[in-house]
Amino acid sequence: MEQNKQNTTPAGRPRPRLTKAQWQARRRRRILRRVRNWVLFLAACGALVALMTSGLLWVLGQARTLLAGPEDYQPVAYDLSEYIFNGDDPYLVLVNNNLPLDAETQPTLAEAAPGIQLEAEAAAAWQAMDAAAQADGVELILVSGYQDAETRQAAYDARVESYLEEGLSEEEAAQRAKTVTPAPEGNESGTGLSLELLSDGYDSLDTGFDNTEAYRWLTAYAAEYGFILRWPADRQLATGMVYQPWRWRYVGAENARAIRASGLSLEEFLALYQQNQA
Repeated sequence: MEQNKQNTTPAGRPRPRLTKAQWQARRRRRILRRVRNWVLFLAACGALVALMTSGLLWVLGQARTLLAGPEDYQPVAYDLSEYIFNGDDPYLVLVNNNLPLDAETQPTLAEAAPGIQLEAEAAAAWQAMDAAAQADGVELILVSGYQDAETRQAAYDARVESYLEEGLSEEEAAQRAKTVTPAPEGNESGTGLSLELLSDGYDSLDTGFDNTEAYRWLTAYAAEYGFILRWPADRQLATGMVYQPWRWRYVGAENARAIRASGLSLEEFLALYQQNQA
């Protein structure tokens, strides 16, 4: 009875007998389906393993970064013994609230970044430094460079206005503003040698920038490309300006290395060497 059920369709009709060729074709299809299913299964397993492996590697990388702490960039130790000071070097020009910019001086400008110009040599040095930082995985952002008289005036006026709104008198507001944003005639942004730098992931002009990897990189290597920190935290009495870790100045590579080695601000460095030449 059971055998009869196997040889009949659900409707009770006799099942057609398969030819040898039909039976072999059906067998091949079954084998192909099994092979396909195994291939799909193995491919899915492989994809899962790859995903888990990449995730594990990422986690390990993050853990390694956390355990290792911030990148420790080691600055070159500079020697002042062979440095020759040139008081006529145009890249050592000093501009501040006490030494106004020569209104007749117009730097030769070049594009340093889209929409931002610097003095031509400073622009080339910036691009070289930017490329070196990128090679080390550090993304520097050039925020500002050369500013004309109108832009410098607007920046100073805005700073004064902010202090007036805080309740300071006009005289107090003007004096405080000068320690943050120089008066237009004392702002070296008119030389094309001054620039503001931040980094990818940090876009605020505040002292928190000195906690970034970009700032550590600049502190270690900027002098190699001719740049110095313009208003250091420990030289505020000499510069008359508040600490601004984002404010850098091009002075040329030899000068930058010497200034870095001296530990002095630009004002102090020039006063020292000019006095020695007198």
